[in-house]
Amino acid sequence: MRARTTAVRGGRGGERGAALLVVIVSVAILTALAANLAYESRVSLEIAANARDELRATYLAKSGVALSRMVLGFQQQIDDAAGAACGLLGQGLPGARNPPGAPQRPGGQPGGAAQPAAACPRPQIWNAVPVSSVLVQSLFGGGEAAAAPAGAARAAATPAGAAAGGERTRAAFGEFDGAFEAKIEDEGRKVNAQLDARAVSGPARMQVLGLYQLICDPRWDRIFEREDANRVRTSRQDLIVHLRDWIDDDKVSSSLVASFPGAACLMEPGDPPFEPGFGDENFPYDKGEDRYRAKNARLDSIEELYLVAGVSDVFMAAFGDRLTVYLPVEAPRNVNTSDRRDLVELARLLADPPAQPVLLDPEFGAKLQQAIADQTTNGLMTITPLQFAATVEALGVRVNTAALSPTSGKQFLTDRSYVFRIRSTGTAGAVTKSVDAVVTFDPNQNRDTQGQPQLQVPGQNPAQAQALAQLQTQAQQLQSAATGVKPNRLLRWREE
Repeated sequence: MRARTTAVRGGRGGERGAALLVVIVSVAILTALAANLAYESRVSLEIAANARDELRATYLAKSGVALSRMVLGFQQQIDDAAGAACGLLGQGLPGARNPPGAPQRPGGQPGGAAQPAAACPRPQIWNAVPVSSVLVQSLFGGGEAAAAPAGAARAAATPAGAAAGGERTRAAFGEFDGAFEAKIEDEGRKVNAQLDARAVSGPARMQVLGLYQLICDPRWDRIFEREDANRVRTSRQDLIVHLRDWIDDDKVSSSLVASFPGAACLMEPGDPPFEPGFGDENFPYDKGEDRYRAKNARLDSIEELYLVAGVSDVFMAAFGDRLTVYLPVEAPRNVNTSDRRDLVELARLLADPPAQPVLLDPEFGAKLQQAIADQTTNGLMTITPLQFAATVEALGVRVNTAALSPTSGKQFLTDRSYVFRIRSTGTAGAVTKSVDAVVTFDPNQNRDTQGQPQLQVPGQNPAQAQALAQLQTQAQQLQSAATGVKPNRLLRWREE
């Protein structure tokens, strides 16, 4: 009897603490569920906030492009007004598209002194005005941000600004955090890699010479001595030929007609600079696993250059920011640049004879840059090609200004550009979005290669096409009169 009582007591003793264990397990499970719920809620909140900021940043970047196009539209109006004023004075701007019938100032004679054209400088507002959200706030106001001091507004408008101690500041634009900033690049100042000028014209020769001047420096020898993945080495001359074969309309390789006197960066291309060869233009692209053929049409984007034989990542890293493919056929090159390398290259294009010791002087580039900066007020105003030639000649370089005359038919320099590249960045919160756009104000680029309007109906007859072209022209004129901005067209749009 005593043993049985002991057994019962022992069984009840084994159940002690079970309630505490159940409570601990339940609390642990509930804590895990609560933590998971809080984490998922926080993640969902962050995703929603990032989506909101991404949308804001995207449209802020688009706002930068829209504001840039408006500023460039005003710039075109200023250029037109300046050209008309010079036309009334009887001394038109060389290189600018003056109104029909406006007299032009003739250029100098070969080897003679280059006389500057009439003093008709134009302000480059796109180069002087910072296109950003600060400009919008200054012009139109921006709520609480507009009422802040100027210094605070500038600090708030910095997309990636950092405060003291490494902490990131939050930009403010309008009623929410965010800002945009746009950078405008003049494509007319760059070297045109679109070798599609007519073979019988002078601009084709100068275009080839300008491209060679860009890549001829001996410091770039390592780029052209490298072998690609197929163990093929491309020289400077081969690269120029490949660029021509990529866009010409035949299947035969071209041959470069040029002589090289021997000194660095000296080249005398023929006129025309290319003649038909006897090989297959697709031979460089028939090697390796990914075989393809030359396009035989114009380049559509700067990234398409990677498809041309001889163009590598190293080549684009060295020259990509100084090349363009968006200019119209035979577009002249703008002399209004502040880059020292561009100025020296332009001086070499004008030099006659090309091999002059002063061009090899390391200090020549600095002197020319300073002289141009003094004349243009550090890039705020423009100069004409004849004024540029006079500046080069004043530094001791004999120049040939015959090709600068608008009546020569071989004009390759200008003082006005119609194509611009816009790189706009929008920032909202921790999200940054960018838009890369190229816009043209050239009316000829608003049409296709056949001269017909862009909007066409399949099967329409020429009379209908002409009527549609007139309607489009009238619509553009009405839009320009209503908004005060010249019509323009996008050649490129890329969001990142």
